[in-house]
Amino acid sequence: MQLYVTNNNHNVDADNYVKEFNLKNHNCRAQIFYLDDIQEKYYGERKEIRKNLTVTIGSINKGTVLNINNSAYKLANVIDAKYIFTPVTEIYKIYTKAMKEGYPIFDKNIREYLGNRGVNKNIYNTLMDPIDRKNFFYYNNGITIICDKVKNSDLSFPAQNIGVTYDVINPQIVNGCQTVNSIYEVLKNVNPNELLEQYKDTYVMLKILEIDANDETQKQLYKNIVKYNNSQNAIDEKTFAANANTFQRLQEEFEEKGFLLLIKQSDKNKFSNKYKSVTTLKSKNHSRLEKFGLPETNKASDVFIPLEKLLQVINAFVDGGYTAYTKKSNMLKFNSAQYNNAVTFILYANSNDLLLDLYLLYKKADVVKNEKADNRAPIPYYLIDCFAKYECKERSYKYILQELSTKEKIDRLIRLYTAVTKAYTNTYNKTTGVDYNKMIKQAINYEMLDNQRDNLLDLF
Repeated sequence: MQLYVTNNNHNVDADNYVKEFNLKNHNCRAQIFYLDDIQEKYYGERKEIRKNLTVTIGSINKGTVLNINNSAYKLANVIDAKYIFTPVTEIYKIYTKAMKEGYPIFDKNIREYLGNRGVNKNIYNTLMDPIDRKNFFYYNNGITIICDKVKNSDLSFPAQNIGVTYDVINPQIVNGCQTVNSIYEVLKNVNPNELLEQYKDTYVMLKILEIDANDETQKQLYKNIVKYNNSQNAIDEKTFAANANTFQRLQEEFEEKGFLLLIKQSDKNKFSNKYKSVTTLKSKNHSRLEKFGLPETNKASDVFIPLEKLLQVINAFVDGGYTAYTKKSNMLKFNSAQYNNAVTFILYANSNDLLLDLYLLYKKADVVKNEKADNRAPIPYYLIDCFAKYECKERSYKYILQELSTKEKIDRLIRLYTAVTKAYTNTYNKTTGVDYNKMIKQAINYEMLDNQRDNLLDLF
């Protein structure tokens, strides 16, 4: 339940009522959005990002902290570390401080918040249960923070269950994003005067690793820690490859054009919440969708572009439809031929308009195919392959925008290659006895494809 207020006159009673409602109703969530919140929700204006932050983390006593100090213990390890048995209220405190000060505490984290579902819902419900929350430490895998420096704090102990504190400089949460967000979602509704008492026996394991980000020898260690700490729950190398700066830049540029590139697991949830109203998206993408004869945007998911699918389209252009169909598993495999082909293409083309038009040509072909009774023509990746080979003069990206500049040109391409791929399928079957489903997984017979195009070209 979302309540929208068209001014910024915060009502304390209403805020408190919503908090009480959330505490009493585990299966329903309520939130108030004031005018500034509405503007942020629908227009997503960026706030100034703070680059530095120091937070204080506490534990019961020194006996509930494991110190790994290389110089003191004469260890050969690269880094110092602390394993801290800490109350969840300490996690809530540092996350709240980071948000308030505009500090991106999850910048280096692979997995952003995926919403209150699945495992996250179980975390939420455990924290809501006055009895079971005491077992939270045993249920949870913990949180990992990488920081510039961690040192003993001079602050007085702020709570009855805190006997030792540490200052953590420039923390980055690299594992435990779901845990941290779930803790925040629950604790933000609790009366601040009752928070410490209610959660005094609810703990989580916090691993703090001190790494010098400017040290070349430690950069790879940093990356590996992020990777191996996020290796569970279907986080694989595709996710890490998708975190590359090239794709992040592309995501921002696509969004400016009204299209949403999905490069992280959390992006569907993030964009669906950000664009519950698609007015802004429609104003940006209307003319391009109209040019390709595609439906207008009614919901955010209408303009989702999965990164893996985009890379398949690029590989169909660069290396052919056979590669796009049979090498899908390599598209986001770092340093694979298909991954490198796609990244090189993106960098050399250096045009988000070009990439969007190429993808939408594929999308249009797929829509037309699905409208046909036999659901077979045009063959989308074959169409991209033909477009690259013939219209773009042996796969030169320089011709893409020119050849897709008008609705008339696009419609002609769809009609031509619907006929060509259908004729190719029939001829291939008669010649080899191989049916459609097996054919698209076999190497393309370009001589046969050339002949079908030559026979049909004058008709279009």
